[in-house]
Amino acid sequence: MNDERKSTILVVDDSRVGLMHLVQILQDDYILHTAASGVEAVQVAKATMPDLILLDVVMPQMDGYEAITILKNSLETREIPVIFITSLGQDGNEEKGLALGAVDYISKPYNPAIVKLRVNSQLRIVNQMKKITELSLMDTVTKLPNRHYFSLRLRDEWDRARSEKRSLGLLMMDVDKLRTYNAIYGFGQGDIGLISIAGIISKEALNQPGDIAARWADDGFVVLLQNADIALCNTVGEELRAAIEQTEIVTSEGDKTNFTVSIGANAIDFTAEVGDLEHFISNADAALYLAKELGRNQVVAHS
Repeated sequence: MNDERKSTILVVDDSRVGLMHLVQILQDDYILHTAASGVEAVQVAKATMPDLILLDVVMPQMDGYEAITILKNSLETREIPVIFITSLGQDGNEEKGLALGAVDYISKPYNPAIVKLRVNSQLRIVNQMKKITELSLMDTVTKLPNRHYFSLRLRDEWDRARSEKRSLGLLMMDVDKLRTYNAIYGFGQGDIGLISIAGIISKEALNQPGDIAARWADDGFVVLLQNADIALCNTVGEELRAAIEQTEIVTSEGDKTNFTVSIGANAIDFTAEVGDLEHFISNADAALYLAKELGRNQVVAHS
């Protein structure tokens, strides 16, 4: 099996013998990370973001119940499913574990077949949920993230930039006269243009980790730029505008057409100002509106 297709599992047990036994059972089918304490489990989970955690209940200093509580209270790790592994009687312990967010129990001593079945069952659910989430957050035409995904990420990136005293830039972009183009050439041809524009945005604008591009509306895109002041936003916006204008789209009749875009830019520097997310967006939108009012196919930066 190709490692790229393997799911990752974090196995946590303070007993070296128990840990190695689980590793032997699972190592041929999964990529494994290990931890020998609750504290280490939390650290490794945040560092590796596994698909599943097998968590021992009885451990010194921090037991499995405390570890899962920390994991479920963390934005980063709360969605990772946890299976408890224990030699305790399962009456009250199972109820407590499930109440804290565990999805299943595996009892010691291990039955390899049962371990594999329960792990495989949970990972199947994980993969199904990932696919559903992916589809719900993706624009089906351009394959870019959709507006819902962007809104979720924007709030997180805004909070992160504010806490780290960094700058953020925002580009809001409308495809000029897309409705007229669709009326002449058809919606299928319009989609080809949107796909081309999405490709240009992904190639030209996403240069730093945390940069995000998304489909914002039927005829609109949005780009979040990390560590970007208004001058950089204007530069990136102009590069995108020019690249899109210069790209020829061939219609089914063999005609060569071009798209243009209008772009509104805005930026905030948290080292020097205190901002409001809604105004951050609305000011970029106002700059976009002005770009269209001034004749389209241009970049206007909010001042």
